[in-house]
Parts: sequence; structure tokens; C-alpha cells
Amino acid sequence: MKTKAIALCTVLLLAGCDTVPPPKACPAPPIGMQPPPVAEPQPPLAGTQLDPYNVEKVRVGESLKAYPVGRYIDPTDPNVLHEAHTIYRREAGAAWNLNPNAPTVVPLGPVLAVADPARVPNPLPAELEQKIAEQNQLMAALIEQNEALAGELAKLNKEIAELRPKPAAPPKEATP
Repeated sequence: MKTKAIALCTVLLLAGCDTVPPPKACPAPPIGMQPPPVAEPQPPLAGTQLDPYNVEKVRVGESLKAYPVGRYIDPTDPNVLHEAHTIYRREAGAAWNLNPNAPTVVPLGPVLAVADPARVPNPLPAELEQKIAEQNQLMAALIEQNEALAGELAKLNKEIAELRPKPAAPPKEATP
């Protein structure tokens, strides 16, 4: 009887326990107060994986080909017959794409760099461009001087030719 009373009390105590009340809904924020802005997605950090679209621009995957082979006798053992099956062969291994044909976004930590091989912005420093411009001006001056000296040389050669005595004509022989 005592055990029945203990069991009855336990059942009554457990039945009387209330579950945890659901949380009350948060009151609406006062007018003028806005919830904090949602953080914008950050660019991929160094060490993260590229999406498949950009992977092909950076690295070319390996090339595999399947060759169906019919039944054949093993060349090393004429007692063995191979059934028809497919042989897979790696034609070219994976390699870096050194000639991308479109701008590629490469993750460089928190900053993104766009590599566009079609647009190379000013590959020469300003100092080197200035030196090249000076050399072009000097070359133009040298060409002009060369043409003037060639004209003067032609004029002197003409005067020398005029000052030289002309050879006398050979004497004519008398005919009998």
C-alpha cells in the first residue's frame, strides 16, 4: 500500500509540473530606432577555395579520355581472354593557365585584384618614358644632321669633279 501511495504521489507531482512558457514576443522598437544593418558579404580571403567558374581561368584541369576496347587475348598470356571494357587514359595533366582569355578575379586576402591581360596600364615608369622621348629627339636631330652632311658631301664631290682636268681626247690617226 505504501508503494502505491508513493507511485500515486509521484504521478500527481509530475502531472502538476508546468512546461516552460513560450518566450514573449519582443516589443517593436521605438520609432526612429532601426535594427543594426546586416553585415555585407566579405570577399574571399586567402586560402579559400575558388568557385568552379574561376578555377578554370586560373588552372586547367587534367584531360581524360575513354577508349572502348573489344574482346582480346592477353599478349603476355595466350590462355587469358579479356572481355570488352573501357580503358581510361589521362591525356594531359593539370597545369596553370598562363593565357587566360578573360579577366580573372584572384583572391589576395581582403583585397581583390583583377588581372586582365588585354589591358596593361602603362607598363613603363614615367622616368623611362621620358628617357625614351629624349632619345627619340636626339635620333631625329642626328638624322637631320646626317642628311645635311650627305648633301654637303655630294656638293663637294661635284666641285672636285669639276676642278679635275678633263682627259684630252686621243689624237686621231690619219688615214692614207
